[in-house]
Amino acid sequence: MFKSLKLIVKLSPIFILVALGFTTNSFAQEKVIRIGLLYPISGPGSYFGVMGREGTDLAIEQLNKTGVKGYKFVVDYNDSQCSPLAATNVVKKTLENFKPHIVVGEECSDATLAVAPILEEAKVPLLNAGSATMKLTESGYKYAFRIFPNARQQTDSLAVNAYRKMNAKTAVLLYEKTNAGIDISDTFERTFTLLGGKVVARIDFARDVNDFTSIATRIASLGPVDVLLTSALEGQTVKLAQALAQAGITKGGGGKAVQIGTIWLPWGFDQKAGKASVGYTRIAQFDPSEPRPMVQNFVKAYKAKYGADKVPTHINAHAYDTIMIIAEAVRKGAIDSESIRNEMLKMKDVEVTTGKITFGPDGQNQNMSVIHYVETQPDLSWKSLNW
Repeated sequence: MFKSLKLIVKLSPIFILVALGFTTNSFAQEKVIRIGLLYPISGPGSYFGVMGREGTDLAIEQLNKTGVKGYKFVVDYNDSQCSPLAATNVVKKTLENFKPHIVVGEECSDATLAVAPILEEAKVPLLNAGSATMKLTESGYKYAFRIFPNARQQTDSLAVNAYRKMNAKTAVLLYEKTNAGIDISDTFERTFTLLGGKVVARIDFARDVNDFTSIATRIASLGPVDVLLTSALEGQTVKLAQALAQAGITKGGGGKAVQIGTIWLPWGFDQKAGKASVGYTRIAQFDPSEPRPMVQNFVKAYKAKYGADKVPTHINAHAYDTIMIIAEAVRKGAIDSESIRNEMLKMKDVEVTTGKITFGPDGQNQNMSVIHYVETQPDLSWKSLNW
């Protein structure tokens, strides 16, 4: 008997499956949808990966309790590091080893642009939740989809509201020198100046900059400025906001200028930046106080899983939504990469936690219900703005 056990241990996993009554053919025919995930688990954007995984795990847990039309969902997490090179390496790895039916990611625009042509060639849909660059849906890709509002959709709205609702006439543009940062700044400048506003300075910086004292000093020398458009990851934005407040430029430091922004910062940024964040007015893809039943059910489920004191961010929400969009495609009959793509192209006003999703022929969500405006209050809470 012991000799037999030793023999089994030495055998290959496939042989063991056969010995236990499973064939390789039946194993391959298991009804599953494989989802490859490209999340920045390390590096300056690692908070994206942590929060994205929370939202994904919650969605997978809920779906796999019963399955969808007999299908279960399995995921393969990959650390894409918000880096084009890392993202390229891991997407090739997951395509070869995991053979996903669809890939979700990345959060950073440059990394997303790096993997899009690889997935296009493989004819595997890419479902993006967090990249703003215009290049993703303007490059003619047939397998790229995005539930995140692009740079133009966000920034045109922000520029109009800054000029008309905030009565801003002058602006400074502060942005990391990436595709997303450049696209957002270019769009804001075009729209803001067409309305009659004036951009008095454009200041870009690399992602490794940590001291913003000189930039704050430069802005202070420009004279009165109404709004400061800021486009950077959370860590840099915290330091930038604090430098601007310390220089007496923004409301948080006793000044008159207001920082504004598109969707970059998660819930919790305000507490990290402290008083420097007061007055910060920005677009959020998800407002946890929104009364829609779907939103409140998600918030309740999130707190039950991760802690009653935790509040889900837009990153938690849009990661959760990507999985639910895939499940909706399966519910409509999708069983593989091509049918998932075809079903997503048909989607119209599909309700998710961040709003509603209607994919255009270019794969871009056309429904602007995913844009919410919030303003940071003196107690560091959010005030929802009905813009």
